[in-house]
Amino acid sequence: MRSKPDFPPGTSWKYSNTNYILAGMIIDRVTGHSWQDEVHDRIIGPLGLRHTYTPGTSPFVPDPHAIGYERFPLDDSENPSFGPTIDATALNPSWGGAAGEIISTTDDGNRFLQALVSGEVLRPAELAEMQQTVPAPPFEAAWPGVRYGLGLMWIPNSCGGAWSHGGDIHGFKTRNGVTPEGTRSVVVSINTDSMVPEPGTPAPPEDVTIDLIDHALCGTS
Repeated sequence: MRSKPDFPPGTSWKYSNTNYILAGMIIDRVTGHSWQDEVHDRIIGPLGLRHTYTPGTSPFVPDPHAIGYERFPLDDSENPSFGPTIDATALNPSWGGAAGEIISTTDDGNRFLQALVSGEVLRPAELAEMQQTVPAPPFEAAWPGVRYGLGLMWIPNSCGGAWSHGGDIHGFKTRNGVTPEGTRSVVVSINTDSMVPEPGTPAPPEDVTIDLIDHALCGTS
């Protein structure tokens, strides 16, 4: 609270991991339990997500798993040089807190997405509130026309649009989408959070998974 807000409340929008960490602190204060316990009791357990974990300070990913690679910038310029590729699979994810301290699989991710939008996780009024969206200009370059709700993004596609919310952590990038009625979903896991184009190769104009997710959700085969 010592820092001034980026803009007056209700006048703009910006993504912030800090807001999710604050949500985790509110869960702890209101329920008397950690956000990890509440997520297990309310979501992971009831939905049968057998391969979803909140690892705390453990740096290890349960086997079998992909190897996550990372290239760190060598300076803080707009177009920095990057160091060599390193194995970043083993890390302490607790720094992410309620914003990212979770390990899952694509199967469990699909199960959760479909359950969420079809009403298995929240009551109708709560889901409707979650799906109230506002324009999200900072994400426009990656997802043209994107809107942001309460932990959900609405991304237009060739068959109308889909609900989504990806995430990045050192070594891994996750993207996903689920149709409004929850009948079709897709989760894409990329084993690097630092995709650096080869010299002379232009960067993609949008998020690299847009076409793949569009085909999964809108394709006929």
